[in-house]
This record gives sequence, C-alpha cells and structure tokens, in this order.
Amino acid sequence: MKEPRLIYLIKKILNKTSTDQEMMEVDNDLLNTYHHALLDSQDLADKDEMEKKIQQNVLNAIRKSEQGNRLQKLTRRYLPYAAAILIISSIGFLFYINIKSDHLDKPKEEHAVLKPANDKAVLQNDKGKLVNLSGQKAGDTIQFGALLLKIEKEGVISYKKKDADITGPPKLVTLKTPKGGKFQINLEDGTKVWLNTESSIVFPEHFDKDRRLVSIQGEAYFEVAESRSKPFIVQGDNFGVRVLGTKFNVSSRTTNKFSKVALLQGSVQLTSKVGNKILKPGERATMDASRVIYDKFDPEAELAWKDNYFIFKDENIKSVMDELAQWYDAEIIFQGNEWNDVNFNIRISRRENIEEILSIMEFTKSVQFKVEGRRIYVIKK
Repeated sequence: MKEPRLIYLIKKILNKTSTDQEMMEVDNDLLNTYHHALLDSQDLADKDEMEKKIQQNVLNAIRKSEQGNRLQKLTRRYLPYAAAILIISSIGFLFYINIKSDHLDKPKEEHAVLKPANDKAVLQNDKGKLVNLSGQKAGDTIQFGALLLKIEKEGVISYKKKDADITGPPKLVTLKTPKGGKFQINLEDGTKVWLNTESSIVFPEHFDKDRRLVSIQGEAYFEVAESRSKPFIVQGDNFGVRVLGTKFNVSSRTTNKFSKVALLQGSVQLTSKVGNKILKPGERATMDASRVIYDKFDPEAELAWKDNYFIFKDENIKSVMDELAQWYDAEIIFQGNEWNDVNFNIRISRRENIEEILSIMEFTKSVQFKVEGRRIYVIKK
C-alpha cells in the first residue's frame, strides 16, 4: 500500500537514514500539502481541528499520487517542514503506527534508553513505609495504614478511610513521582490533583473539620471540590494558596529560584512574603523570596504537560531542555555559551521518542544533539 510507504519514508528522512533515491520517491505534491498545512498552523490553532485538516490533506495527496501521477523531482527545501508538521500536528507517528500493512518492511525498533514518562509513583507514610503504584491494575485495592486505596484506572488513584470513626490527629501521606513519572490522585473531598514528573504532594489521611491542607513540591494541577465551610489550602516554597473551589496550576521546584501559581477558573488568595493578593482567571503569579510578578498566561501552554503535550512558544533552549530532561529522565550537557538567542516554537506529543523531538529541533540549523546513554549533549551550530 502507498500510505505506509510514504509515512515510512518520511520517518527515514527524519532519522537521516534515507538514500537519495528514497528522498526522490516522496512526491512533490505531498510535500507541498505538508508545507501549506504548516503555514496554516503556525498560530497553533485548536489541535483537534488542526489534526483533522492535516490528516485529510495528507490522505487526499496520497490518493492523488496513487492515481498514476508522475513523480516529480523533490524540492528539498520543503522536506524539513514536511517531516516536522507530521509530528507537530500531534498525528505524529501515531498516524504511522496505526497504518498496518503486511507489505511494509519496517525497521526494527531499538530499545531506547530515554523513554517518555509514564504512570509511576510511590506512596509513603510518616513512618517511611512505601507502596509502589506502578503496574497496578484498574480496580485493584491496597490497604495502606488507615487508608484503603483504589486504582481507578492506570495512573489514577483514590482512597477512603478504612475506619469511618477514626479520630485524633491525622497522619501525613506523601505521593511522589520520580523523573520520568506522572500520576493523578483523587483526594477524599473529591479534589483532583495531577502530579507532573519529579513532584510530590503531602496530604493527611483525613482532612480537619475547618480546612483542607496539602503541600506541594514540583508541579501540580488542581481541580478543587467546592466547600465554602472548608477552604482548601496549598503550601509551597515561600507561598500559600487559599481557595474554596477552583482550577489552578502550581509550580514550586527546588531546582528553580522561583515558584508559579496560574489560575484558570474561580479565584484564589495568594499569600507570600510580600503580601496577599486575589488572583483572577487568566492571571499568573511568579515569585521568589523577595518579589512577585503578575502577568497573563497561555492556558494551553501552561497545562500542556497535563494533556501530554510539549508546547513551547518562543521558548529558550535552556527551558526546553530542562523540561525534556525531567520527562525523559535525562542529563543535559551544554557545550559552549551564549544560548540566549536560541528559541523554539514546538508542539508535539509527549509520547514521542526523544530522537523525534531532537530531530525537529535540529531542522532549525541552530543546534545539534548527541545522545549517549542518558546524556544529551547540546552543541550550538
């Protein structure tokens, strides 16, 4: 079949393993189709609409090539955009993988060391007891101290008290994700918390009568169940957030010199060393030990990690590589200085192999990468 052959060749070109003859085989009409789709999608429009449009253009161009049109000479300057839009569109190689053919001679998959993050986390109680949540199946239940844990589905856990009459000070429980891990927990009040990679949340076995208090390290997205009699409080480094019911994102990593709170819905009261402020939807606070900066933010880019996307809009390479390092559990080594002028606009699924993402970045001709084990060397061109 023609469909998998074309996708297969684009992947070979992207990985720099194609021959000149194979490059010539890619029809110029198809490249132009990709190129126009790239121009149309530079504003990073709604991903679902963009995917449908590009996929339909791809299929139309392939059908056209199957009707006996003469192959034309490859216009190579379109090739980087053609390969990149296939991935950036979020069809990525899921489109390639889902097309099945007995006649396609696929290259053997290599066992890459750097793999995308998946659903893995551990729970730890105040005595240091651990339970590994990786690999648990939907419907499984686990007894953990005073709690009965339930795996709602892969990567999502909820809990309840084993004894409804438990009294006394509640013991603290910590949910941790490692580098290359993510997880979601539904707290006892119905609040949903998504943990990004290398993050943790500390919560009590049961909330107090007058408040719901948790603390966070790393990055987490909250959808807080409303309770006017019981405010929800999130503590981070040098700040606190008090809410009744709302949706917001918190980033408080020890590796950064600042923390962020971005509000999507409702309102929150932010408390820091420089005072208190009520945030409005669409407003973000970025703070360090001495000051707070308030600005507007792009909700799609801010929550890309939760929706399993990387979205970088004119983002410096240092920030891009920091995020890739956490997601793929990699060590980044920059060779050379003066990286302030190297920025990227990328939208791609977080399920892609690291090699695909690095290949897209190399198409800008501004940077080159070398991967050795868990190390990624970044070389300025």
